[in-house]
Amino acid sequence: MEGTLTQTLIRHVLDVDYGDLPAAAILAQKNSMADMLAVMLAATGLDTASAPFAAFAAAEGRGRCTLLGRGEKTSPALAALANGALVHALDYEDSHETATVHPNSAALPALMALSQHLGGVSGRRFLTAMALASDICCRLDLGVKEDLLRYGWNMPPIHGSMGAVFGAGKLLGLDAGQISDAVALDMCQATCTGEAANSAGSALRTIREGFAAQAAVQSALLARAGVPARLDAPLEGKLGYYHMYARDDYAPEKVLDGLGTVFQGAYISFKPWPSCRATHTSIEGVLALMEEHAVAPEEIREIHIVLQEIGRMVTEPREAKYRPRSAAVAKFSLPFVVGTAVVYGAVGLDSFTAERLSDPAVSSVADRVVCEIDPSLTKEQNKHTDITIRTARGDFHRHLEHPLGCVERPMGRERMRRKFFDCAAAARRPVGRERLEQIYETIFRLEELEDVGALFALL
Repeated sequence: MEGTLTQTLIRHVLDVDYGDLPAAAILAQKNSMADMLAVMLAATGLDTASAPFAAFAAAEGRGRCTLLGRGEKTSPALAALANGALVHALDYEDSHETATVHPNSAALPALMALSQHLGGVSGRRFLTAMALASDICCRLDLGVKEDLLRYGWNMPPIHGSMGAVFGAGKLLGLDAGQISDAVALDMCQATCTGEAANSAGSALRTIREGFAAQAAVQSALLARAGVPARLDAPLEGKLGYYHMYARDDYAPEKVLDGLGTVFQGAYISFKPWPSCRATHTSIEGVLALMEEHAVAPEEIREIHIVLQEIGRMVTEPREAKYRPRSAAVAKFSLPFVVGTAVVYGAVGLDSFTAERLSDPAVSSVADRVVCEIDPSLTKEQNKHTDITIRTARGDFHRHLEHPLGCVERPMGRERMRRKFFDCAAAARRPVGRERLEQIYETIFRLEELEDVGALFALL
């Protein structure tokens, strides 16, 4: 395709229709909607940091957009902010195994708000916009060659907001110039600091997607209103996106590889445990080895874990990750979640209470976790994990490459369905089983809806 990187992605958004989407991509977006809406409902009942966003949106906004967990309606930008703040609150939403992103974490709340604001958005139109947002979010990260957290950037919500603004452009029917405006406007609003992951008193890491979703909505609506924000080359320009964040160390060919035929959203992964995806192979490996060899916690002398570069974000800095002082940091702590898995045999929504954070048994196991980064592992191998449990009886080893919930090892329809109902049952405002069944079934026949507002009215 001819033109700049930005122009090519804009043309991609304009050209793709529902009929161009592979069946796998459509099913993945439906699974993502079901999974994320349930996780967001759970956050309304279990998370406190996101509550002020909903209260603010209810008090300050006027509009037709649903606030999950509340009866009030609000404006599209504030709905995206408040609902977006729920998405990552429990660190239980979907992810992508090669791109280090949560493909729909900003897109779903943004598109949900815009579709209610517009009215009359069909299920097919919604799924197309969501598939494009997911695809572009992943592609933007796949073009990055190194972990940008080392420079202080927490990239998942930044890439997520950019993907969401492309999807919002599709949903709103913007033309090429307006989408270019929206991208430029989003670049001036969407960012996130990596320091939040190390600060025990900060809720920014858990509520960050609210700002990402809000930026996408505001940018798309401002572009539709005629703000002439377009840049000559917002992504690839001399001082553009990849210069700002990646210091020009990126691969445009990876951003465009298979564009229009391969939709990266088809490779969404779903989480069996509510913690950073980079911890999941370790949780699974430790649980499997303990069961296979009947290892008791007190037997363990050391748990040696070898990870790709992504492992640094769940193991460093040591003082924060070996003694996490908040649930947000604990979900991002490999030693803590491994210690929890060893002591309790599982990692669940109840694993991050104040009592668990100070549990001496968990801390004792965490102190025996030794992490090593293997520099030979590529970005495509970012989930490769080698685990060795050392005991007086001998060493027990396991190598993992694909965590449970990925395309290669799916959780299965029944386990996904069970997660949906378990999470939704924790909602602040109880939702009856019959209503939950209706929501779940409606999501999986979304392409039949003339107006997706019928789905969101059930929430």
